[in-house]
Amino acid sequence: MWATKFLLIFMILAPLLESKSQDIHLTDYKTFSNFFNPAQTGDYLGYVKVQASTRTQYERTYEQGMIGTQFNAFSPISKKHWIGVGLNFVYDRSGSLSLEATGGDLLLAYHIPLGKKQNQTISIGGSYGFASIGADTKNYKSENTILGNFDPDKLALSTLNTQIFSSSAGIYFKSKILKIHLLKAGISIIRLNSPVFSVLGNKSEASWGKRLNVFVSYKHTINKMIQIEPAIYFSQSENQNNINLQILSEWKLTKKNNWKAVIGIAQRWDESTDFITGYKTENLYISLAFDILSSSSVGVLSNPGAIELGGYYIFYKNTKPKIKPTIFCPKL
Repeated sequence: MWATKFLLIFMILAPLLESKSQDIHLTDYKTFSNFFNPAQTGDYLGYVKVQASTRTQYERTYEQGMIGTQFNAFSPISKKHWIGVGLNFVYDRSGSLSLEATGGDLLLAYHIPLGKKQNQTISIGGSYGFASIGADTKNYKSENTILGNFDPDKLALSTLNTQIFSSSAGIYFKSKILKIHLLKAGISIIRLNSPVFSVLGNKSEASWGKRLNVFVSYKHTINKMIQIEPAIYFSQSENQNNINLQILSEWKLTKKNNWKAVIGIAQRWDESTDFITGYKTENLYISLAFDILSSSSVGVLSNPGAIELGGYYIFYKNTKPKIKPTIFCPKL
């Protein structure tokens, strides 16, 4: 009996473990940058940053949602340094049996400006996360359920509930070059401890392997109206690679307004061609992305694509001067 249940659970968990080896991914990582690298927590000009992203793909077989917040504070070590603190919440549903993972991460990063002009910044960061994995058996079908009979395997699936704790770390570098170039690069390892979790009531164990994330982007200002930014995002976990090549452009359509239109295209290696559109101001960014599947799965799925909506908003802290302002005589 246990052998049968183990085989069933393994077959059902296999897509989940495969998807976790690929992990949650985004088309536009700008909406949730510290999800890819915890060292980017606090990498913005402002006081508090609120961010959110939602994605559905492949006939709603895979769905994910993320929401988070970041907070910046001065470092007690140096007035030039600052500390970023973040909290992210993640929901992920995959497979026809609605295998679900919900959890969150507490993130911390330390940022060190370099040089007299502080045109370069190096950041180190880490995170500690929790995830709970379960199954929603509403979509479960078998011969017994179709005939209206009791299915003990459905009961076994309904009791699937396991918890995972993990830690991650990363390093991030940013450099302004000649006022018109901005180079960003980072590397991080997600789930340093490769957490192990139990299935079938501690009868068996499965692991959630490490993930290596690397990215490089280079933003170039062509003129006061146009900026372009090519980038590459690379992830590797359990011998599976995810490569995303993209180029984004920002267009300031009028000199009077501060907002910009964002247009971009990306290619996820051997998977999909992606299109990114967005709206950006100094403290607001909204992104809408579309993925068109280009792999062999195109002939199987009636809706071979994905849609992603995300964005962030930055709050600025208004400070009052410690001294009273000087009021000059209007006659002078």
